[in-house]
Amino acid sequence: MAHNWKTFTEEQVRDLRKSPWVKSATSKMIRFTAAFKAEFWRQYKEDGKTPRQIVAALGFDPDMLGESRVAGIMLHIREEAVTGDFSDVRRTYTLNDENAAPSKMLLKMQHEVAYLLQEVEFIKKTILAERKAGPWK
Repeated sequence: MAHNWKTFTEEQVRDLRKSPWVKSATSKMIRFTAAFKAEFWRQYKEDGKTPRQIVAALGFDPDMLGESRVAGIMLHIREEAVTGDFSDVRRTYTLNDENAAPSKMLLKMQHEVAYLLQEVEFIKKTILAERKAGPWK
């Protein structure tokens, strides 16, 4: 899934890293602190602010972040809010993880299906090659 997220300049990355709300930042990615996520969710649920208003209130330029990234921030925080566990680190999920967000599970299943299809194709080619080679002696 391709995103139309803006890349940040070196200066913007330096500024982002100075924020107490930012765990880490690169030219393509921002990882927010658990405190940022909790405060974002509080303002969204209790104050009724839009994601754009919230990022601005927390000291970020919504235009610099871009609409796609602001929407992505909302999506990820909403998924973490379902579990009630805001985290500073990215989580990995297993297919039987009851706490995983549905979109994460869907991506994981799509990856697994693609892998299994590759395995099936490999097995088919192996069987076909064995048939062409003739009976074993």
